[in-house]
Amino acid sequence: MKKLTYVTQKLLRRPRKLHTKHPTLPKLDDEFYKPRPQNYWTHNGTTWVAASSSAPPPPSPLPPRSSSSSSSKAETSTNPKSLRLFSWNIDMLQPNAEPRMAHAISHLHTLVTSTPPSTPVIIFLQELLPSDLAQLRSTPWIQRSFSMTELDDQRKWPSSLYGTTTLVDRRLQIRSVFRVPWISKFERDGLFVDVELRNRGDDAAAGMEECGNGKGGETVLRLCNTHLESLVADPPVRPLQLESASMYLRTSSSSNIAAAILAGDLNAIESFDRILHTTNNLHDLYLSLGGQEDSDDGYTWGYQVPEPVRQKFGCSRMDKILFRGEVRGVGFDRFGVGVVVEGSEGEEMKARGEDVWVTDHYGIMGDFEVAGSWELCVDVNGVGVESGVLKSKLT
Repeated sequence: MKKLTYVTQKLLRRPRKLHTKHPTLPKLDDEFYKPRPQNYWTHNGTTWVAASSSAPPPPSPLPPRSSSSSSSKAETSTNPKSLRLFSWNIDMLQPNAEPRMAHAISHLHTLVTSTPPSTPVIIFLQELLPSDLAQLRSTPWIQRSFSMTELDDQRKWPSSLYGTTTLVDRRLQIRSVFRVPWISKFERDGLFVDVELRNRGDDAAAGMEECGNGKGGETVLRLCNTHLESLVADPPVRPLQLESASMYLRTSSSSNIAAAILAGDLNAIESFDRILHTTNNLHDLYLSLGGQEDSDDGYTWGYQVPEPVRQKFGCSRMDKILFRGEVRGVGFDRFGVGVVVEGSEGEEMKARGEDVWVTDHYGIMGDFEVAGSWELCVDVNGVGVESGVLKSKLT
């Protein structure tokens, strides 16, 4: 019989529906919940360097990950109207963090290199440990083609133990990066990245190269990577958190937001979670493409946990992609299904009676098109993804 880990034993001792009742969370001073600007990081071929949000990252000194001499210009150019987003929660509570993360990175590489090379890629990761960040920054394909919002020794997490990070395709122009703490028992927040947009209707003759020199407009596509409150709380906390997030997804006196995408582990395990997107005037990508609640096609948690846990808590669609504004959702899929630690490390884990899944969550992928005359500001000197095609249909 498979040995239950200490974490699993604690989970099974909780009442059904992951219920935990705690007193009303005290609200701290308003100053605590204000946005906290931060740098992001790019690799210069030798080391990671901090990049100011007000300037474009330096061009990568390394060659693209795939540079076949037979590739045409059309195959390697960037489509400023398309964007692919991956979001994945990497369980921090299970043992064997480093081999699990190594196989997660390998799986992400397969997904990224299966993406059409003209499509910029964004990766949201939640529940990361400092050791996960160290593995990410030491990965060559990430160094070549992505900016990172955190390094393991330069992180701005509310928690000293774990947090989120976002990888941004280096072809995209980052205008700002900031975090907003939520009212939270578990030190959760929203990680926001503003990516520059331009309106082709303003100057159709200027072309994309104008953006490639850091001359993009004031209008942005705002991205929010978040991990909402876990468990069932009384009173509920997630509605407050998503309401706070939605305030930052709309144009204000300090920002002109044409479109916004929020994704991550939203811990949607209660009935009210099903309508939080509508109460905040957001679209749910999975539902907008014909997905149904209480469907095996949509569940992202419950399949890659020990059988006693699944029997007690069932499955749920914890992870979601929400959006608004001048962006269209055109594809949705799940990934990370059945991904396990392989090789000798996986065999050793099995011998110890431990689960070999990389994480307990499926990842979610969304394909988007920027609507109207808006388009992404892209750096013509950036490094694209390798060739290939990943189907992104809801099946």
